[in-house]
Amino acid sequence: MTSLENDYAHKAAIQELQVLYSLAIDSGDYDILDSVFTPNAVGIYGRPYNGIEEIKKAMFDGCEYLTAVQHLNGNHWAQIRGDKATAGCYLHVTQHLLDTPGGDFHEMGGVYNDQLVLTDNGWRITERKIEIKWSKGNPLIRQRKPS
Repeated sequence: MTSLENDYAHKAAIQELQVLYSLAIDSGDYDILDSVFTPNAVGIYGRPYNGIEEIKKAMFDGCEYLTAVQHLNGNHWAQIRGDKATAGCYLHVTQHLLDTPGGDFHEMGGVYNDQLVLTDNGWRITERKIEIKWSKGNPLIRQRKPS
């Protein structure tokens, strides 16, 4: 495999990891995140969540009460430097919560910025930071929890 082919293979693996993250959250199978993050990863979602268990709990608390959630990723990029990488992608998240006063939908768009390391099990995210660029719809969906 040439150096260029190897670079493409690494970038494809990182993109697949970014998509797997969204699949885990949208399906409610948060244990999939064990294959996305390192055990000591940091997720920065408004505030830092330290370690895979804290990240999984934050995803559960933020999404499990919703009727549905869908993450769409696009415009993936990655810079590989040996066994480390800086990567990211755009995101568009649609959240639905049935019977919410003011409307059942909330949407957000932004960027995931990732730091990764190549492990014996493939690429894993060591830090993921979300940067929300815009939102629309009913923000009460983000505040409403089931009673």
